[in-house]
Amino acid sequence: MREYGGIFVVGIIAIVLLFNVFGNGNPMRGISGSNIEDTYGELPSEPDRSEILNKIENSEADSVEDLIQQNFPLLDTVQSDQGTTSRIYMTRELTLTEVADALAGAITPEEISERQEDKQALVYPDHFVIIQESEEEPDVITIELASDQFVRNHYSPGFFNGMFTALLLNRMLGSNDWYDRRSNTCRQSGNCYGGYGMYGNYNTGTSGSLRGSSTRGGGPGTGK
Repeated sequence: MREYGGIFVVGIIAIVLLFNVFGNGNPMRGISGSNIEDTYGELPSEPDRSEILNKIENSEADSVEDLIQQNFPLLDTVQSDQGTTSRIYMTRELTLTEVADALAGAITPEEISERQEDKQALVYPDHFVIIQESEEEPDVITIELASDQFVRNHYSPGFFNGMFTALLLNRMLGSNDWYDRRSNTCRQSGNCYGGYGMYGNYNTGTSGSLRGSSTRGGGPGTGK
């Protein structure tokens, strides 16, 4: 009888564990990857501030993608099961204002958002560049290079409140009613992407799961 009792207890524990992993109540369901951690360890190394700014100012890059890739280390990649991608770069040498002004000065964006306390966005023909002060790591600025399709399919419109008007967001995303439709979807599902978090504290997009890269780092001055 003791053996049967032990088997019964083990079975109950297994069922509970399976429910926690696969159940609908898991707030991280649909997200996997290396960014679900409590530490990044050593962050990528960089050139000093003046060298970064000088390289950006004198860059011959033809696109904002090349400009960012050539001057900032890659921190992470977020990808949906639809193939849309957002790449996350970083710096500890520059402030949010310096990053935004340097990028916009080198390659003029179509739109520049209002600057909030901890974030600003630059919009180019096929990409949003979303610059944020990290909430998790002091003095780290994340630079998210997201395709407009990634923004359209996964971002919560509320993230851009105070940065862009609904009318402007609709126009940039080629829609007459993206803001309202996406707001309704996010309100009903409660799990739209709300910007990058270094340790996995972003939400899944309703039109597909999001996952972080299995490896991090890369780019100029990589120290990992």
